[in-house]
Amino acid sequence: MADVKSKVIAPYKKEIMPMRVKYHDVFHLRNLYITLHEYLQQEKWTGMDGGDGFFEPHSDIETFYLEKNDQKGLHVGGKEMWIWWRLKRNYEDKQSSFITNKMEVDFRTAYVKDIEVMHQGKKIRIQEGEIEIFIRAWVEADYNNAWENHWFLKHIKKIYLKRLIHQELEKREKDLWREVYRFQGIIKNFLNLKQFIPVPVPFHTPIYGWEG
Repeated sequence: MADVKSKVIAPYKKEIMPMRVKYHDVFHLRNLYITLHEYLQQEKWTGMDGGDGFFEPHSDIETFYLEKNDQKGLHVGGKEMWIWWRLKRNYEDKQSSFITNKMEVDFRTAYVKDIEVMHQGKKIRIQEGEIEIFIRAWVEADYNNAWENHWFLKHIKKIYLKRLIHQELEKREKDLWREVYRFQGIIKNFLNLKQFIPVPVPFHTPIYGWEG
């Protein structure tokens, strides 16, 4: 008879519904990048490793960048880009070392070309093409397996998750959903897309290349 080994309990992970924003028109890619980067930093999201230092907790969020120029004739032409952001945010409470939020933000652009337009009497360079942003987020408990690797805590981990902090985890999931929806709204607000719930205006004014 084979030996029965104790089953390792994987980290608790509850993913919310993924969200996506797709836009095809003119936009200011650099300003969009800075707007979202600063918004997430203001909301205390950091990279997975917490940054390169105390004053740069947001410096390591970008984990992948790829740029490709398509030739006319073979494709529509323009530039394709892939950018991956990987973020986490801990809580300032008694569960801060046990529960965390994690988020992945993937940017994809296609057929992007630089164009010049007049803005407030000045000629500026913006982009024309397609941009798509995917947002995936989840609540994770014991994300670093500290309890799983502890000689005593691993035996009560299942009970702690299912009976003691179950309601707290559900509350965190709802809070995260609202936060990601708000972040999606910031993107739509910048790109001037329709929204169904009012979203607060960002702390600085976006520049699209023109003013309506």
